[in-house]
Amino acid sequence: MKRQWRQVIGLTGLAALMVVAMGCSQQAKPKKAPAAVAELQSIYFDFDKSDIKSEYKAVLEDNAAWMKDHSKAGVVIEGNCDQRGSVEYNIALGWRRARSGKNYLVSLGADAGRLSTKSFGKEKPVCTEWAESCFWKNRRDDFKSAN
Repeated sequence: MKRQWRQVIGLTGLAALMVVAMGCSQQAKPKKAPAAVAELQSIYFDFDKSDIKSEYKAVLEDNAAWMKDHSKAGVVIEGNCDQRGSVEYNIALGWRRARSGKNYLVSLGADAGRLSTKSFGKEKPVCTEWAESCFWKNRRDDFKSAN
């Protein structure tokens, strides 16, 4: 009986050790982000607006150049809003912002077939304080590699 108990403890301990070891080895492996994500930049909008601000045209030119250099990559443009306004209104505004970014990239020569748009409205804030110093960070288009 004593020997069986040691075997059970031994097997249980071994199983626990394997779970810990597997968990640690999985945590030790950093997830590799696609290179495209780090090279595509976000743009920002004024309150309740979806027009491209002049200071972000150069950012979109860089994003278009990246697309030309990475001819097989698709890009998702995610429109975002700050916390003010209804969910429905911000979803619509997020779509307008994403389409505005897409249209500008297409005007620079980007292939429209490689671009898609999404709206998150106010659902993906990067800052949650109730202040303009935070709101502007949420009024943005994010550009993500679709591959």
